[in-house]
Formats: sequence, structure tokens, C-alpha cells
Amino acid sequence: KIMEIILLKNILKNKVNFVSDFNLYKFFLVCFYVFIPFATFAEDICQKYKFDVDVNVQNKTVYNPVIKMSEENMVGKMGETLYQTSYASKILLINIPVKNGFCVSLRSIDIDINVPEFTIILDKRLKKYKCAYDIVLSHEQDHVNVNKSVINNNIDNIKKAVLSAVSAINPIFITDSKDAEKIQKEIQEKIESFKDVKDIQQKIRTEMDKNNEDIDMRGDSFNVWKCEDFYKEMKKFSDTITID
Repeated sequence: KIMEIILLKNILKNKVNFVSDFNLYKFFLVCFYVFIPFATFAEDICQKYKFDVDVNVQNKTVYNPVIKMSEENMVGKMGETLYQTSYASKILLINIPVKNGFCVSLRSIDIDINVPEFTIILDKRLKKYKCAYDIVLSHEQDHVNVNKSVINNNIDNIKKAVLSAVSAINPIFITDSKDAEKIQKEIQEKIESFKDVKDIQQKIRTEMDKNNEDIDMRGDSFNVWKCEDFYKEMKKFSDTITID
């Protein structure tokens, strides 16, 4: 009898567990059939609001460099060009009211390429020597011009890369219009991290580096030494002077 009672308790215990598990299973099924179709419905209803995105790319760089003389004698070079390329994006999103929320859809994106300022720094000793000053300044101006041409030659490639990125972005369903600002940030991050966009940025950097290196390898430093008065002055400081 003792064994029978224990067995009966076990059966009752198992039965209770079974009922509990079964109720949990029913609850899971209800969640599955209610929430999953709702999410799918939200995605489906927003998909029809996917627009052809207008992509505008502009080169807003001002190619009028600031020319400065160095405060101290430059070491190993007579000039250099300083700059930094930046990319700024502005996107336009449309909030479309739908049942139970909104569809956020990307409508347009503007990309501004900008080098805020080219700065050419020349060795202060060049002031007195027009021949050498003109050669070094012309060399540095070529660096500015080559960077300009690289950016302008890649405008269409930048646009193509951004179009590829935005084509992969679908409208997003939100329940509160206040979430649109968060969505905007997420979309911008997606575009910036998209492989094609990162690749074109790297391509531009590589082309700039290569073309600038070609300018530095032209041998303009030898032309500077042809300026006799400047040559006599520089021999006091160094036997090896280059232009960067």
C-alpha cells in the first residue's frame, strides 16, 4: 500500500506537470499565431511604401588654399599641403500612417563631400627668393588640383555606391512616431557601413595617395636647386632638401 500511495502521488504529480506544460504550450501557440503574423503584416503593409530614393552627391570643397609661411625653418622639406576629406549625409524620411502605427520610408539622401580648407605651408626662408618660392608653391598647388580631380572623377561612383546601399533598406514599421529619429540614425549608420560605400571611400583615399606620391616623385626639388641665390642660402642648412 505504501508503494501504491507513492505511485499514485507520482502519477498525480506528473499529471499536474502535464497540464501546466500543456497550458504553457497553448500560450506559446497563441503568441506565435498572434504576434508573428502581426509582425509579418506590418512588414508587408510597409513594403508598398518603398520608394525610388533620390541620391544627390555634391563636391562642396573650395579649392582656394590658404597659404602660410612656416613659423620656423622646415626640416628636410620646403613645403607641404594639409587637408582632410569629410563626407556628410542628410536623409529625408517619410512617416506614413498605417493601422496600429507608421511606416518609415527613405525618400532622399544628400551626400556632401568637403575638404574644409586646403592649407599650403611654405618654408619661411622662401620669402626672399621668388624663383624657389614659385616652384614650391606650384608643386603644392598641384597636390590641391590632383585631389580635386580624384573627387570629381568619383562623383558617379559615390552615387552608385550609395544607391546600392539604399536599395537594401526597406521601410520600417514603428508604433510611435517619436521613434523616427532613432530610425534615421540607424539608417545613416547602415548606409555608412555598407560595403560598397566603404569601398569607394577607400578607393578615393588610395587614388589620392598614389597621385600625390607621383607628384612628389617628379623631381621638382632639383628645379629648386637651379635657383642659384636660393641654392647658396640653403647649402648653409642642409645638403638634402625635398618638396612634399
